[in-house]
Amino acid sequence: MKLIDRYLDAVKRYLPEEIAEDVGMELRANIEDMLPENYTEDDVYQVLMKLGSPRKLANEYNPQKKYLIGPGYYDKYVSVLKKVIGICVFVSLVIAFLGWMIESSADWYEANNLANLVGSIISSSITGALQGAFWVTLVFVLLERSGVEAGYIPAFHKEWTPNDLPELTTNHKKKISRGEILVSMFFTILFTAVIYLQPQLIALYSLGGKDNVKVTALFNIERLDLYMPFILMLVVIKLGIFVWKYITESWNKPLSIVNAVYNISICVLILVMLCDKLLINEAIISALADLRKVSVLTLSNWLGKAKWIFGLVFIGSCLFDSIMPFIKGRSKS
Repeated sequence: MKLIDRYLDAVKRYLPEEIAEDVGMELRANIEDMLPENYTEDDVYQVLMKLGSPRKLANEYNPQKKYLIGPGYYDKYVSVLKKVIGICVFVSLVIAFLGWMIESSADWYEANNLANLVGSIISSSITGALQGAFWVTLVFVLLERSGVEAGYIPAFHKEWTPNDLPELTTNHKKKISRGEILVSMFFTILFTAVIYLQPQLIALYSLGGKDNVKVTALFNIERLDLYMPFILMLVVIKLGIFVWKYITESWNKPLSIVNAVYNISICVLILVMLCDKLLINEAIISALADLRKVSVLTLSNWLGKAKWIFGLVFIGSCLFDSIMPFIKGRSKS
């Protein structure tokens, strides 16, 4: 029956690949032994209730003993950890190199300047790897301690039931592409690294005297720092959503709800930031006005319109990203 297939599929998600199929066959045989000869779907439901949640049952079959991250999540944890560390190191290298290019003088090829580049690359690589490892570990520890699993969140109701089983991953309309997750994760980490470590890189670049590059930052950095705790909090939540997607591999109602709440939260933050007239660096408005040969007032009006166009586009994309998972989650095939 389809309910048995869904249960076995959910259990195998929490097992190492080398034992998943064998455990699946053994468990199927055990379930069939527990059922009467002419069993009904209700009989299957009651048997699965006795067996309990897929994650807890998988822990009993898993011979590997890990402690910080339980066996149900450990293999997914290692997989995500490798990918996130790789992304963090790459992004850190790019940011360090760009920062060095902007700050270095025309004599960049001198030994001390090159030594600064090497030192910056090594330092940024280590920092990026440690940051990536810390946040991924934190998310998985929270998942482990909260009891969240595919299709089921304890906060929604206390006891797991077979109704919480995710659909089979063969349902392609619900399936979440690993490639999509990794691309989204890459750009999220890139944005976070730039806005947190080097916000001055988001700037207007123009040539100064003697081939020097003049950099005029877009943001008032001190003002931006006021928003940083909220930005980082939303980034951690987004990372948690990425991990959840990676584990479940398909859209379900709890995941869709959390995704929608995240989108609403980030829209509110963006609207507040757009309304903050002190967030944009006044120097960049003057620099752009000189570049476009228009008055500061005219350019300010243009930027005001551009901000709200950006806001509408951003809200529209978040609305689309919130609605589509519910549509995909309701798909039957």
